Amino acid sequence: MNRKKFHKILIANRGEIAVRIIRAIRELDKLAVVIHSRYDRDLPFVTMADEAFPLGEGSLSDTYLNIEKIIRIARDAHVDAIHPGYGFLSENAAFAMACRDAGIEFIGPSPDVIDLMGHKSNARNSAEKSGVPVLQGYHGSSQSLLSHKETYSYPLLVKPSGGGGGKGMRVVRSPEELGPALEEAGRESLSYFGSPELYLEKYLEKPRHIEVQVIADKHGNAVHLYERECSLQRRYQKIIEETPSAFLARETREKITESAIRLVRQISYTGAGTVEFLVDGNQEFFFLEMNTRIQVEHPVTEMVTGIDLVKEQINIAEGYPLSFSQEDIVRKGHAIEARLYAEDPVKGFMPSTGRIDLLEEPVRSWVRIDSGYAQGNLVEPYYDPMIAKVIVSGSNRDDARNHLIRALKDYRITGLTTNRDFLIELLRSDDFSRNTIHTKYLDSELETILSGIERARTLWSVETILSIAAFISLRNTFRDDLPDLSPWHQIGHWRMAPEIILEHNHKQYRIGYELKKGRERMELLMNDRLLNISLERAVGNLYWIRMDDQLIKVWGVTDRSDIYLDPDGQLFRVRRLDMPDSRYLSRTGKASEETDVSRITAPLHGKVVQINVKNGDEVMKGDTLLIIESMKMENKIVSPRDTTVKEIHVSAGEQVEINKLLITFNS
Repeated sequence: MNRKKFHKILIANRGEIAVRIIRAIRELDKLAVVIHSRYDRDLPFVTMADEAFPLGEGSLSDTYLNIEKIIRIARDAHVDAIHPGYGFLSENAAFAMACRDAGIEFIGPSPDVIDLMGHKSNARNSAEKSGVPVLQGYHGSSQSLLSHKETYSYPLLVKPSGGGGGKGMRVVRSPEELGPALEEAGRESLSYFGSPELYLEKYLEKPRHIEVQVIADKHGNAVHLYERECSLQRRYQKIIEETPSAFLARETREKITESAIRLVRQISYTGAGTVEFLVDGNQEFFFLEMNTRIQVEHPVTEMVTGIDLVKEQINIAEGYPLSFSQEDIVRKGHAIEARLYAEDPVKGFMPSTGRIDLLEEPVRSWVRIDSGYAQGNLVEPYYDPMIAKVIVSGSNRDDARNHLIRALKDYRITGLTTNRDFLIELLRSDDFSRNTIHTKYLDSELETILSGIERARTLWSVETILSIAAFISLRNTFRDDLPDLSPWHQIGHWRMAPEIILEHNHKQYRIGYELKKGRERMELLMNDRLLNISLERAVGNLYWIRMDDQLIKVWGVTDRSDIYLDPDGQLFRVRRLDMPDSRYLSRTGKASEETDVSRITAPLHGKVVQINVKNGDEVMKGDTLLIIESMKMENKIVSPRDTTVKEIHVSAGEQVEINKLLITFNS
């Protein structure tokens, strides 16, 4: 076989996976070319690349899904190959074919194999031919599937035929639920995968999600790199992944990996891929799907095997055989990955957008951070809300779990809301520790996890949080290393303004203060109680603060009027009201607007994809009024009470900004 030596590789993706691929390309002494939308022009993957080409602005179909534009850029840049990463066009057979037609190597399997495994029914048939167990299923258009609704055995899972990643999936428990589920899933399928075709599959109630990492070259060599456990999911999106699976019996592991390799050989697969299975409580496993690309969670496999999967992908595309055999693959220890998302778990995991004001990442020998953002970057509403992946290794599962909790506690980000505290509480839970999880675990135990977060926060009294916030804010306001140009400093600012006004959980607190010499000590008067506060030690943003006789270790920063504190994996935000901040000057009346049930405003940036009501309709509390798509997720906007719709102020397909008026009601 002729081998090709790549000089320049284009990455048809963005964010953290683009950064990950750039690193592999550099280590192979090649040049990395990236493409980017207008919104991404300042992200790290653009500044890290050797060359970067703009895709302009517009929807995904105008940018990262625009095959013609990407191929034109690749030709103009004279690249030898294109790496698609994951998502976007990574499993698009037409894109792989367009690369081939342009004389550019697609780093992945052939277009025929992508097409074969990209459609659920075809993939299922291939699995059956390979002797791999499959679940009962049905395939067809929405209309044809609906016409047989009375003949199916429920519950069922509605899935897009041409995609994955949890998009478009719906659980249906009765014939009456099938119609609405097919409509919603079909719309998402068309939006994300370009096809409305759907697939119905028997739904298992509490299975494990186990996937096998495979890789094969063009010389007939195919190996597996064992399994990953991906059972912790929300909306069919994986949140935490690990390897090895502590659930699988040794005999099951042998059978499931052998099944994956049989399928790989049967379809003549080349490149890296993942064969996914559902496993029930009796260790029976069933083929789910095959992802013909690198996975988001591939780093945990790399952590325990020491094999760089992305470099192997590139070498295979160049025509080289695998650099290792099955016997060479030895796993060492345990690895776990957590996905850090810009979202608010307390508000139904609503996507969070905004600027990353501060970003501190943990640096440990057992931690790996795959990130797509840097401090100062904007997290826009147009793409997946994942900010970074935090991956750790340990000698065993519990060791890795403790490492991941520690790493997440040391990961600090301000300016927007993330799911970090949620991940910490999830990892601390008895169910994760005992490994009694399954794919529906978060659906059933979500309130328990959220309640655990609230309980952990209440361990820190309001008095403690406010005292520390006041101390750090006042200490950072008056610093010895800054020029003392203010006359207020010279005459003693604390005597002229002896109070600091703080807002915490929508309540205001007035705290008297007196700064002592050197600003390392101060006295605070709160609720008629005098508190002596002193700084014992400070390293960067880490403080050891003594409150009377209690010593507290806390991470803290100030950003204009905002004060952020993190004492033990719970991030608190306190705002200083006596310090003018232009960010909040135009927000008067905000509290009253939040409780105004005569109108609904957009809680996030996004696109209105569906409106379920019209002017004059009577609605009940909790009815879905419209759906806004943001960061590749559909968010239902529901009625706050029983009422009548007065006027709808938006239309389907309209892009809306946060706080945009959506609907008004009759009083």
